[in-house]
Amino acid sequence: MSSDLNTDHGGDFDVSPTGDTESFPTDPELSRSLVASIGTGVLSTLNPDGFPYGSLISYANDRQGNPITLISDLAEHTKNARSERKASLLVTHAHSAEGDPLTGARLTLVGQMQLLGKDDESSDAYLSKHPYAADYSNFKDFNYWKLEVESCRFVGGFGHMSWVGVEAYASAEEDPFCSNAAHAVEHMNDDHADANLIFVQELGGLPDATEAQMVAVDRYGMTFKASTEFGTRTSRVAFPEVAHEASQLEPMVIGLLRSLRADT
Repeated sequence: MSSDLNTDHGGDFDVSPTGDTESFPTDPELSRSLVASIGTGVLSTLNPDGFPYGSLISYANDRQGNPITLISDLAEHTKNARSERKASLLVTHAHSAEGDPLTGARLTLVGQMQLLGKDDESSDAYLSKHPYAADYSNFKDFNYWKLEVESCRFVGGFGHMSWVGVEAYASAEEDPFCSNAAHAVEHMNDDHADANLIFVQELGGLPDATEAQMVAVDRYGMTFKASTEFGTRTSRVAFPEVAHEASQLEPMVIGLLRSLRADT
């Protein structure tokens, strides 16, 4: 897991993750998965006076992770993009994070806006994700635009941040679980808190943990926040194999849990 880790964070308290930390996805993978799993973000364009102007948009992404949006010619951000192509898009899970919203993952994509043709094949990705917008696509004053990504700033939470190069971002794969991970996390926390604790105690490097909450799951494994006598720790548990399909999520979690219970 690459990051610009500030060692001043946390003072004398060890905030580093424990468990199978080598199984974390890379920041380019996390970035692509974050973009694919959301669909709305704050687009910042530059107005005629040179000030950044932020507005909420819906988007989909093409195969290289470039966001595509359908916007009206009358919108301020469209007027700005026509005169100055430089822009950025902020996407985040912070609004859904419990407690401090700054613990949620977020990504800022920096690049230049490009006007697309009405028949551009990449527009299909937008309507597939936002079918309600089909009528707008037929309006003469609505057009598809693409943010051609040139750099990315990923923040994965407390002390975890990095600049992601455009080539690494474009070539990274979206996680197969990114569409159903949020439901799985909620289900595990609501109905299987005992299983979370078993994972953390047996495989997550925190045998004395008293409580555990799943915060993420991906093709490589699961991430937990666990309560210990020294405070809250991050714990990582790897799957025995890498997943390739969304349908593998439930069997992999159940299979790993059964193997642990069989050993006790």
